[in-house]
This record gives sequence, C-alpha cells and structure tokens, in this order.
Amino acid sequence: PERPPTAASARGTAPASAQASAIDWLRAEPAFREVASRLAGQVELQAMLAASYPQAPLVVLTLSDGTLSVAARNAADAARLRQLEPTVIANLKRRGAGVERLRIRTRRNTDDSASAPRFTPRTPIPATALDGFAQLEGEAQSDTLRRAIAQLLRHQRRRN
Repeated sequence: PERPPTAASARGTAPASAQASAIDWLRAEPAFREVASRLAGQVELQAMLAASYPQAPLVVLTLSDGTLSVAARNAADAARLRQLEPTVIANLKRRGAGVERLRIRTRRNTDDSASAPRFTPRTPIPATALDGFAQLEGEAQSDTLRRAIAQLLRHQRRRN
C-alpha cells in the first residue's frame, strides 16, 4: 500500500496516488488536517451554493465565526445576491452550514482589460461647432443658458 507523503516530501511534490483527492492527501498529514477540514467545508459550501443559486456563480472565500465570505462574478450578481441574502442564509442553515451572515465581494478582473483606463477620453468638440456655440451664447435670452454655454466654451478651450 502507498503511504501518504510526509511534510518534508510534500514540498513541491504531488500526492503519491493519482486517485487520492487533495483533501484526503491533506488529511493524511497531521500538519495539514486543519487545512483539510476547512477546505472540505468550503468545497461543501461551494456545492450547496452552486446547487441553490446556479444563476449567480459564486466562489466561497472563507467561513469564519458564522460569516460566509463569497465573491460574485460582477456587481450585478453581487447586488442580486444581496437581495437574496436572507433566503441564502436560511437555505444554508437548513442544510446545516452554520452560516449566520453573508459577506459579498466582487471579484477583481485579472485579465488584460483590468489595466485599461476606466474612462474613454472624449473627442474634442470641432471648432465649427464651438463657433456655433459662441454665436448662440451671444443670442441666448436666458442667463442660465448663456452661463452654461460660456462654461462649455471655457472647458473646451482648456482641452484644446
């Protein structure tokens, strides 16, 4: 029979048996039993959430002192889950999960789009359009409209 690796041999090596699950492998080593227990609980919570709420893909982050932290795919999923929070907690309690509170975070993008600027610079208003606004400013009967056009023109001139 194959023996589980020791802590010394575990550094940088895979489990001895390809059929052994990561959790079983961790449980076999005394130093990793607590990690294995927490991991097994998180995997179970992940399965419960996936079965109960397939429309909102979530990733279990931690469970600590009755607070379950999850990551939602985006802000819309996080908002939807916040609306369902009492139901989610009730369902998890009914399944024996020991969850009292839910903490929802939005996953950060890790692809190349995350480095893109958050805004797209607007193209300047063409000079002919600015001339038209300047003419309109002189003809406007409303002080509010004149001030708004003057502010627009000042802003555009600073950009050019």
